[in-house]
Amino acid sequence: MATDRRNSQPGKRAGAGLDRLFEGIAKGIYLFAALALVVLAVSTIVAAVWLVGAQVLSGESSINTALNSIGLIILSVAVVNVAKFILEEEILRERELRSPREVRLSLTKFMTIIIVATSLEALVIVFETKEGNVRELIYPTFLMAVGVLALVGLGLFQWLSRHAGSIEQATQADEDEAEAQS
Repeated sequence: MATDRRNSQPGKRAGAGLDRLFEGIAKGIYLFAALALVVLAVSTIVAAVWLVGAQVLSGESSINTALNSIGLIILSVAVVNVAKFILEEEILRERELRSPREVRLSLTKFMTIIIVATSLEALVIVFETKEGNVRELIYPTFLMAVGVLALVGLGLFQWLSRHAGSIEQATQADEDEAEAQS
């Protein structure tokens, strides 16, 4: 009996320590990735503003440079939102995604960031191409369609996951009732 206790206790402690080590390494990687994303996004915003400012000061301002800068800023904001999502979901919250509701909320938040960025980028490209060749509108049109399809897919995911959650709750209630009757 004493041998069993000695063998089982150190194994549990070593396993828990190893889990904490890997969790700490993973959090460190997530933190580094999030900070790198923020630094790159801020650098991109500064570069976009610099481009517009340099053109305005030189007297050669063009709408295309302004639209390109807007596109860069939109992309940078989306990247900052992804970094924020990583920080919130992987570092600050001390929990796993256990319930379907938590998974649904987390995925909704992430997909919303992607959908908004895609849609805004499509709008910027539409404004850029309106002055040029109309054939170039195919790409932003498809990009907007992808954003709309992603939104429809997200809505379908939410509806299906809520429906599955209500079925799961009803099944659990039926099982609890059957157990209480027996």
